Amino acid sequence: MTDPAFRNRKMTEEEYLRFLAESEVRYEYVDGFVYAQAGATNAHNLIARNIYALLRPATKSKGCNTYQNDMRLRLVSPHVSKPLHYFPDVMVTCEALSNDAMSVTQPCLIVEVLSQSTRSTDKSYKAERYRELPNLQAYLMVDSLSRSAALYRRMGDEGAYEIVGETVELLCPEVTLTMRDIYDGVNS
Repeated sequence: MTDPAFRNRKMTEEEYLRFLAESEVRYEYVDGFVYAQAGATNAHNLIARNIYALLRPATKSKGCNTYQNDMRLRLVSPHVSKPLHYFPDVMVTCEALSNDAMSVTQPCLIVEVLSQSTRSTDKSYKAERYRELPNLQAYLMVDSLSRSAALYRRMGDEGAYEIVGETVELLCPEVTLTMRDIYDGVNS
């Protein structure tokens, strides 16, 4: 839940960044408004952790980085008046970042674990904005409530969604994930 002092009050990006630096809670920034990120369920955390652990060796060997939950994505969209700031569940980038960087701008893979409260936004608004990222090769949406996933894959200037079967083949990083490994430890 967003702090009532900031509800319905637009902020500049600079105000948001100052506010975020002083906050113990993660807030996303969308079109000038801040939205608190609620805690996640055990299943959500296990799925995100599993995906991170599966991607990390492949990204490390290519000089890329994998981030889970706490690295911010800064996205400039022609469809909104201000830059957007999100905290994807898992993100891969091959951009060179300084040690004190707090944002990624060129992810090649974004993973969102869908929950009851985020499903609609992750599948619509965020999906539209993520597709605008020029370096993004894939956007994986993994359901935390049922054993299912969908993948947006960019192919040249176009892209397409596909329902994931038992495996997910990614190009950045080059790795094949199995649904069994993604849902390891999650009770069905």
